[in-house]
Amino acid sequence: MNSGANSGPSSGADPGADPSDGDYRVYNNFYGPQYHGRAHFGIATAAERPGRARATGLLDGDEIDALLRSYIRPDCFDEAARELSRTGIVVLTGPQGTGKRSGAVALLRETVGPSADYVVLSPDIGLDQLAERTFDAGVGYVVLDRTGAAAAAGATGSAGTGADTAGPSSDFDWRRVRDQLRRQRAHLVITTVHGVAGRSPKAVRHLPWRPPVLDKVVRARLVQARIPQETVDRAVAGIPPRCPIAVVADAAQRIAAGADPDQAWKEHSGSAPQAVQEWFDAEEERSLREIAEVTTLAFAPGIGRRAFESLQDLLERLLGPVYFTPQDASGSGAGTGTGARTGTGARTAADGAAAPDATGHAAAPDGQDPQQRRRARPVDRRRSLSRNALITTEMQIYGATTREVMVFADSELRRWVLQALWRDHPTEYWDAVRHWLDALVDADPDPALQLSIASGLTLLGHIAFDEVVQSYLDPWARGESGEIGQTLAVYVLWYMCLEETQAAAALTLARTWAQSLHPALRGAALIAFSGQLGVTFPTDAVKWLWAVLRTSALEKREEREHGLRAWAQLFLTLVDCQEDAGIVLDALAHRIRKEQRTRSAAYSATGLLVLETTLWVFTTTERLSGRPAVARYVADRPEEADLVAELWAAVLCYRPLRRSALSALLVAARGLPAVTSDPTAAAARLGHALAAALPQVEHPLLTSELGRLAVSRPTRATGPDCVETLLGALNRVKDTEPR
Repeated sequence: MNSGANSGPSSGADPGADPSDGDYRVYNNFYGPQYHGRAHFGIATAAERPGRARATGLLDGDEIDALLRSYIRPDCFDEAARELSRTGIVVLTGPQGTGKRSGAVALLRETVGPSADYVVLSPDIGLDQLAERTFDAGVGYVVLDRTGAAAAAGATGSAGTGADTAGPSSDFDWRRVRDQLRRQRAHLVITTVHGVAGRSPKAVRHLPWRPPVLDKVVRARLVQARIPQETVDRAVAGIPPRCPIAVVADAAQRIAAGADPDQAWKEHSGSAPQAVQEWFDAEEERSLREIAEVTTLAFAPGIGRRAFESLQDLLERLLGPVYFTPQDASGSGAGTGTGARTGTGARTAADGAAAPDATGHAAAPDGQDPQQRRRARPVDRRRSLSRNALITTEMQIYGATTREVMVFADSELRRWVLQALWRDHPTEYWDAVRHWLDALVDADPDPALQLSIASGLTLLGHIAFDEVVQSYLDPWARGESGEIGQTLAVYVLWYMCLEETQAAAALTLARTWAQSLHPALRGAALIAFSGQLGVTFPTDAVKWLWAVLRTSALEKREEREHGLRAWAQLFLTLVDCQEDAGIVLDALAHRIRKEQRTRSAAYSATGLLVLETTLWVFTTTERLSGRPAVARYVADRPEEADLVAELWAAVLCYRPLRRSALSALLVAARGLPAVTSDPTAAAARLGHALAAALPQVEHPLLTSELGRLAVSRPTRATGPDCVETLLGALNRVKDTEPR
């Protein structure tokens, strides 16, 4: 994870000021699989680099090999392959976990050959965009978990149907896509969990996708790994019923690596669902307090006892009216023992105390003052927690100290508890949970609790996405719970990006925020696209960050600066997690080239915005170290020196921004020794590239101005003088040019 960044020259500020000055809003970026409350988001192996790689772009050989190693074709494969070969496009429909992703890549390999390039397009791409796109001949394209315009949420973030509209217009759009692929001799496979509402289009086949026979998948992988037949038979016999193909493939891989079959299947299937079901279906109905215990832990695992009990107490007060009826007040239902699941009758707490009244306090016997009862017998939550089979404690080490925290007895219980709560409890219960979480957000929770709440909502989103969007993400993103709520909404989207099954939904929701007229929703989209969402879908991030920035540039100055900062943060995020930050620079260079081709004299308003955005990108620094991100980029990607120099030359040649651009160049050159073992070579490359990008008349000006700026800002660094090296490279090019 990474926290925040310094970025951007403020309008009217001294360009030479310390970049660490100023006010910043700090966010946690997720660069790898996350564990919160013993819940795991993302898939990690020892061989993987940190972070989930981008979900779009060119598939490399390792990814293809991982997907198709020991691939078993399902019965529907041949029909889909024939359709793809005949028309150039096929759509695979079916629920998550049926192998559509690997099936799509296998279909492309069968049709266009193993040596062709395979390109993953954005799941948010629309049919109009596909019909107008230029495809490369002989290349295979795939859209995974397509949502498309028809599946888009509205401006308020409603989930929508997720299906393409049937009828003549839909068939016409599909026909345009098919014809475009045929003309350009390319092939496209689309996967989606959504079918077509009504009649299926005639132009493009939508084929239901079914997974292969599971025992064949296990046998193929284990035989290839030369596992003894006895172990293979045990592994096949242990396959759990209704097990998703992705789980089967992962378990088979673990067994092939030496894991015991029984243990491998136990870890994947486990006893968590059964344990949760037995707990909720116990003969004695669960009390309000017990329901509050598991609800609190579902959204706030890993916190200490005192904090846990405080959160539980607040939740019980809010749940009291849900499970308390007027009959209880008159005593007509006393002693019935009716459980929390029914919502009627008297309630008894886990320690035998009466149920809370409408204020959340325990009801007192006739004639006894409630205050006296509470003084006589305090609520014993710890005894109740000790009897809860789903909950335990563990000791966590914090430096030289340890502390006891509340956790589920099994790491998988959290997901299943949320599913059971959603299945069995009424709207009134979830309204109380919403008020509870809103209260926690308003109380300014610490970062660890923020992440726990966000991860809990992400898990709930697997089974109740509309509830999460409508009750939490949209209101919080609109600013109804302040900056903390908006931050939490973004964190949920970032967590979703770590799950292949939810990443496309996160992209669609962020896009609806970006298209909204509500400034707070647009601001939330800026934050989301500048972090993990931008890592997963960098092309979409650049597209929507620019759309929001152009809109915000016409609004308030503060919104404009938020847009500029988001561009800088996206660049820093991509550099930090070693993804292709050149996507950001390519987008800026494309717009500058277009401006230079079309402008007659002065830059247009759009052109000036591009130059200002470029300067913000080049001045962004890591929050803790203060190192400029562009210095690390130049050092890590020497082949991109020309692109960086082209952008820097454009900003340097625009006189109102020249002083800030010179300052950024000085900081970047001096930052090279901290990010590379050969800073002199990196500085020389940048100097040569600047000499080629700048007009010849600018060479002596840059040499003198940057030299004077370096003298006026002495440094204590003891390493090589990269500024002198850069200027030396620039002067050598100048001296070799014909006069």
